[in-house]
Amino acid sequence: MNTGSLYALIDAMIAGCGVYVIYLYITMVKTGVIKESMLMPKNLDGKKCKDKEGFIRFIGVKQLIFGIIAIISGIIGLIQDFTGSVGIPVYMTMVVVFLAYIIWYCVQIKKAEKMFW
Repeated sequence: MNTGSLYALIDAMIAGCGVYVIYLYITMVKTGVIKESMLMPKNLDGKKCKDKEGFIRFIGVKQLIFGIIAIISGIIGLIQDFTGSVGIPVYMTMVVVFLAYIIWYCVQIKKAEKMFW
């Protein structure tokens, strides 16, 4: 596997994860069930949440935005990997935005843990 195809694989996985995160968001909002696979620390049990509605209100839109950013980042990466037409500055900016949002989202999940568990 060459470096280009490795980057393409990673970008496809990022976009796919974004789709999955949006699916989890939709499921959480529709059912009110907090799934453990929802980008949370392993020690949190969704069934033990003290205020599920509050948690969903607190993290829901943040999770949706995370999914959207992941999809956009993955697609921009794939376009760059296969055509090079995006340009390195745009590609690197999206990488930085994606990584910064991951860090911010992790901070928000920790904040939610203190508030709702």
